[in-house]
Amino acid sequence: MIDNIGGFESLVTPGDSVLIKPNFVTGDDYKTGVTTNPNVIFAVADLCREAGAKKIMIAEGSAVGLDTDRVFEALDMVNKARENKCELVNLTKDEFIHTLNPAAKNIKRIRVPRTFIESNVVINIPVMKCHDALKVTLGLKNMKGILHISDKKRFHKWGLAQCVVDLGHIAMPELTIIDATVALEGMGPVVGKPVGLGLLLASNDTVAVDRVGIEVMGFSLDEIRYIKLAGESGLGETDLSKIKIVGKKIEEVVPWYTDRLPMFLKIIKAS
Repeated sequence: MIDNIGGFESLVTPGDSVLIKPNFVTGDDYKTGVTTNPNVIFAVADLCREAGAKKIMIAEGSAVGLDTDRVFEALDMVNKARENKCELVNLTKDEFIHTLNPAAKNIKRIRVPRTFIESNVVINIPVMKCHDALKVTLGLKNMKGILHISDKKRFHKWGLAQCVVDLGHIAMPELTIIDATVALEGMGPVVGKPVGLGLLLASNDTVAVDRVGIEVMGFSLDEIRYIKLAGESGLGETDLSKIKIVGKKIEEVVPWYTDRLPMFLKIIKAS
């Protein structure tokens, strides 16, 4: 998959420091569809190391109200990171740098972790999930995990959709890999039903891969306001006709029940 978009050699220069941003919102096992599959994370780490990365960090700040260190422990990430020669970084304990964001509409000043700022390459590995507030959470939304706890709260107070787009203007990863090995449908991002899709999507354009992701999930662009706003603000491509898809076609990977859902609704309504 990565070879199809240029390989890690196009991203990683020998000696680089690479930050991998998973979705560890809670300590739930990846088989629940809530968190990023560690097998994907460490496969990416190995390939970055082969490309010459000197330092590989797995960095996250879990959901507000949860202790990120305890989340790491629940996921056995402390041992797994050590075994795979990766550094585990609790972003909630990092030094935060106040950063001006002139392109933002809602939040003009935001705190960004020093570890994030000083990394040479950022690889974003979200889970394909439904979300109670935004309908879906994919690549763009996953970057919210880097924020200071107080800024996470401000996002919800000041308009979550626009704030996610605002963040994209200063914290866009070099590569986003959507982990849909086990996806999550339902209320999300924690409560729901796991869906084993066995699927990965990747792009250097986070907006484009999110656009394809929502199509796989059965949503239209008009239904997902923040991804539409991201395209309109120039953060990436949302026009499917302009996105080159290599590998499986969208219609080949859409869950079997998606196309049948309208029929089910009609039958239920008729009865």
